[in-house]
Amino acid sequence: MLTLSGLLVKAQQPTNSIKNVVDKIDDYNTKLPTEKLYLQFDKPYYAIGDTIWFKGYLTNSALNYSLLSSRLYVDLVNDSNKVVKHLVFPISFGLSWGNIKLDENLHGGAYTIRAYTNWMRNFGIDALFYQSFYIANSSSNAWIINANSSLNNNGVKVDLKFSGLDNTPSGNQNLQLKLVNNNKTLLQNTDVTGADGSAIIDFALPENTLLRNLMLIASDKKDNKKVAQIPLNVERAQDVDIQFMPESGSFIASLPTQVGFKAIGEDGKGVNIKGIITDKENNTVAQFESLHAGMGVFNMAPQQDETYTAKVTLPDGSTKVVSMPDLKKSGMILKVKNGFDTDTLDVSILATADMLSPDESYFIIGQSRGVVCYGASFKLNKQFFNLHVPKTLFPTGVAHFTIINSKNQPFNERLAFINHDDNLKIDIKLPASSFSPRDSIPLHISVNDKDGKPTVGSFSIAVTDDAQVKDGANNTGNILTDMLLSSDMKGFVEDPGYYFENNAQSWKALDALLLTQGWVGYNWKDIINGAPVAQFSPEPDYAVKGRVGNLLNKPIADAKVLMLATGKYHFVKDTVTNDKGEFSFHKIPASDSTKYVLQATNAKGRTINGGITIDDVPELNANIPFNIMPAPWYVNTDATMLNYIKTNNTYRDELENRKYGGHVLKEVEVRDKAIIRGSQNLNGAGNSDQVITEDDIEKVGKASLLDLLQQKVTGFRIGYKTKSTNIQYFIKDKKVRFVIDGVDLDRFYMPTADGMPNEHYEYEKQTLDYLTAEDILGVEVLYSSLYSASYQAQNLTLDQQLAVNAAGSKGSDIAYLEITTRSGNGPFTKTATGIYVYKPMPVTLPKQFYRPRYLVKNSLPYFHDLRSTIHWQPSVVTDKSGQANVSFYAADKPTTYTIIMEGSDLSGKVGYQTKKITIGPATQ
Repeated sequence: MLTLSGLLVKAQQPTNSIKNVVDKIDDYNTKLPTEKLYLQFDKPYYAIGDTIWFKGYLTNSALNYSLLSSRLYVDLVNDSNKVVKHLVFPISFGLSWGNIKLDENLHGGAYTIRAYTNWMRNFGIDALFYQSFYIANSSSNAWIINANSSLNNNGVKVDLKFSGLDNTPSGNQNLQLKLVNNNKTLLQNTDVTGADGSAIIDFALPENTLLRNLMLIASDKKDNKKVAQIPLNVERAQDVDIQFMPESGSFIASLPTQVGFKAIGEDGKGVNIKGIITDKENNTVAQFESLHAGMGVFNMAPQQDETYTAKVTLPDGSTKVVSMPDLKKSGMILKVKNGFDTDTLDVSILATADMLSPDESYFIIGQSRGVVCYGASFKLNKQFFNLHVPKTLFPTGVAHFTIINSKNQPFNERLAFINHDDNLKIDIKLPASSFSPRDSIPLHISVNDKDGKPTVGSFSIAVTDDAQVKDGANNTGNILTDMLLSSDMKGFVEDPGYYFENNAQSWKALDALLLTQGWVGYNWKDIINGAPVAQFSPEPDYAVKGRVGNLLNKPIADAKVLMLATGKYHFVKDTVTNDKGEFSFHKIPASDSTKYVLQATNAKGRTINGGITIDDVPELNANIPFNIMPAPWYVNTDATMLNYIKTNNTYRDELENRKYGGHVLKEVEVRDKAIIRGSQNLNGAGNSDQVITEDDIEKVGKASLLDLLQQKVTGFRIGYKTKSTNIQYFIKDKKVRFVIDGVDLDRFYMPTADGMPNEHYEYEKQTLDYLTAEDILGVEVLYSSLYSASYQAQNLTLDQQLAVNAAGSKGSDIAYLEITTRSGNGPFTKTATGIYVYKPMPVTLPKQFYRPRYLVKNSLPYFHDLRSTIHWQPSVVTDKSGQANVSFYAADKPTTYTIIMEGSDLSGKVGYQTKKITIGPATQ
């Protein structure tokens, strides 16, 4: 008889053996809790000069907001797999929002946003967030290309038609053509377009050429800056990757099984196939056909001593023969039947006769969102039995079932999706069925849970013009598909929104996805042996952490570490190192321009003879786990995309004019003020009595910083203060304080107890002699009270400020030299024992989305409002009644808008909603 025990429901307790397994899983999840990250963007594609607007939602596996991270790292990776922008944004209570300016120095092409926290890096690259899109770099003479490529014997045939943005054929164009694969040139040729802009190109492919990333590059022979990259999307039967994956991982003779299959083309996307399974006698034993994105399922009962073959038919009619997995003579199968409209999972366990044993115990564990939701122990007393598992034991999302034996070895795994339809219900109400151009459009928002109770939550809203932004472009999914499905799957989930269409066909396709796609999870060895030590630390708050070591790099315990913040924030903190020489400063304010000077001293207050190292977050390599890039905007484009490209440049020009009151300013000659790049001048770069620029410094040649100051700073000299025998540096009649990269050199001066003659002078001279003119970018002289006042307030104590006397004797007043180095590391640019200048990655603080306001209806417009993103609001918070109100102004053209609203209550539930708005003709 089958014995089952320990069902993990509220009223029952698991057996000791299974409890041990559950405890190990819980211990692992406690020590290594996962984070999930989703970003909503304002639209699915952009152009150079645009701004990407986004909102980030960071949760734990239970979809509550994560407490582990306060920094969001965002990389912009180009199509050459190079990180072109690396940014840091603040996270608070699991929320972050910001913007990324697409500078003119970027080139047009396919890009990927990669976003993550430092903690997420512990779980591999599949655990990070990715979003790919195309950034267009349009110009008035850009080509629009219709392209159709096909295989032709041993080559590729490409039918092309070139036209301009105005749809005028680009006839009689002399083309330079290059066929490339992964940046390797395969063939070159020339051609001339016909009068209608058409060209037919035939290339014979070299033997064994891979078709993935095959691209035709066309350039205008008369204008080498006019270049188009045309992806050639062709498939050969032998290059389509077809995999057959038996349910729960094993293809076992004499056990009926469900087989999932997946067909992937060289572009990384699914290829819909159909075919038959034959035995060694060529008898058909099963038929199959894709349900969605090249995936599907079929049932078969493999027989002992048989071999099976799949005969596959591709969309173009070509065929391919694929061997089925080898049969095993012994084993176990875990089957899960997950009906579309049922409230239970039918779980079946099948085993071969040799597996039967009344003594061997097995456990079946069901998990979801980092929690064990179901568990049972059993013995194999017969070859087949069923379990009925209530779906109510699991939350909405991916459920993961595993069978393990008494030695804690996993036998089978199976995924299933649970959908209670308990996501947040978002309702967006409009006061009218349509609006006029430049109308104010109010939205009344209400959010409730599945029981109709009001919900407090944080949401983001994007409103886009349907004439410029394609609805559902890229099929990238949303917060529901990502948080509940894609984030638990390895690799790329194509068209995830399809699986949430809530019908029997999409439900069956979803089960096929779960049969064939890997699961982002853990290694069972780590569960049993204990969670490994995390390589990457959490960042629950902004902190500066490091280590103090001696000259042999051995830790120095009980060293006092002083940290001085300069720049946007000014404060001093101190702490003491532990027995490992480690120190940390927590709850540091996020800043885009703060620098920290750290000094380590011993028990006597003297600077230690050693070094300070800082624990900084290393940047990730540009390693995108899946390379499925969108096609260039100008190839086989549609009217919506073309309208966006044509409108975008016009709108940006109009917007610039709008900022100047609707007029283009007349060109006036402005004499440039000398600006030092990277200057920390408290008055603003260049605001000083004298500026010594990089050009001035180059003329000095090989010299020390002291030599440079003596040659270039007007009135700089060495002298004596009235009634003093100590040498000092002066500018005219004022003594000098040196500020290097915003750091006051005197801040680290420690006089000896005996007060040696000229020791302050020697302290300053040591730095001025050590730094060379080549180390310096510029020097700003702050002599007059207009420029020195802010320095007095920051660098002097109250008593010192009171002692300053501009009308007093020589040396009674103070002038400052703000010195900017190339490294930006302050007075300790090269080597300074016990002192370290730390410049953290600046935090990018969000800017405000531009929102025009049209207060006078039907007023004469002095610029054309052609926004593609009509409105972006990243922080919409519903109150205790679940209500929120949002308003914005329509743009100029009659069209329709799409509202996309996404968000979370950050307590386990997420929501997504769309709505259309009609903009009619202007009314008088």
